[in-house]
Amino acid sequence: MPVLPSRPRGSRARGRSITVRLPAELEQRLRARVADSGLPRGEAIGRLLEFALDLEEALEDVEPELTCHAANRRLPLAQALVQLAGRSLGIDSVDVVVPLSAHA
Repeated sequence: MPVLPSRPRGSRARGRSITVRLPAELEQRLRARVADSGLPRGEAIGRLLEFALDLEEALEDVEPELTCHAANRRLPLAQALVQLAGRSLGIDSVDVVVPLSAHA
């Protein structure tokens, strides 16, 4: 005679598991961000991934203008993005200063 579990198993409403290998520095930054959030690890990572996907979608919408703005001013895309974001907030001039160590 089969033994039934003491409580019924609910269907898994969660998403599928994904395994990702991250560079050590990125993993360290992710762990710090998750710890700072105070959320359970899975929920914090889910929110970060959702934010990244939403950001990617928004960038795809402005990509033609962004590329043109960067090319016309001979700027890196990241700097052009900051300038366009500033302009959309009513800020005429936005300067981006990047430390030299960031390029090393």
